[in-house]
Amino acid sequence: KPLMEILGESASKNFAPLFRGTVPLMGHSLASAILGLVGQPKLQKWVQKQVGEFGVTGSASNLVASAVVSPIYVVVTNPLSRLEVIMQTNSIKGKSIGVFEACKEIGTDMAKFGLSGVFRGQGIGIAKAIVSLTLFHEGRMWIA
Repeated sequence: KPLMEILGESASKNFAPLFRGTVPLMGHSLASAILGLVGQPKLQKWVQKQVGEFGVTGSASNLVASAVVSPIYVVVTNPLSRLEVIMQTNSIKGKSIGVFEACKEIGTDMAKFGLSGVFRGQGIGIAKAIVSLTLFHEGRMWIA
């Protein structure tokens, strides 16, 4: 659909459809900030200390630390991302899906598919997070 058509449809509803999914988005941002600024550095230092005892240092220890931290991040933030997607992908012309309705849809997925209803497709997400986190910290150390 062309962008101008989307904006036109949204304008007729005071642009409210463009803000669907902002509640889980704020939760996702809060979880990311807490994990990234508080939990991740502490856990990374602990992991680096542990693997350093086996002679693994530098970039290799950063990679191992990222491999430990990334699944925690994905497990915490993925359900919020799933809520965002459910709330954002319905038609602008239709009724919006609220947070509780989106939670019910996730519950239905979980009843049908188990935990994979919430976490499906996250293997690649974890791999991406490991690479991104490692590169971020390598870049941060290179700059400092």
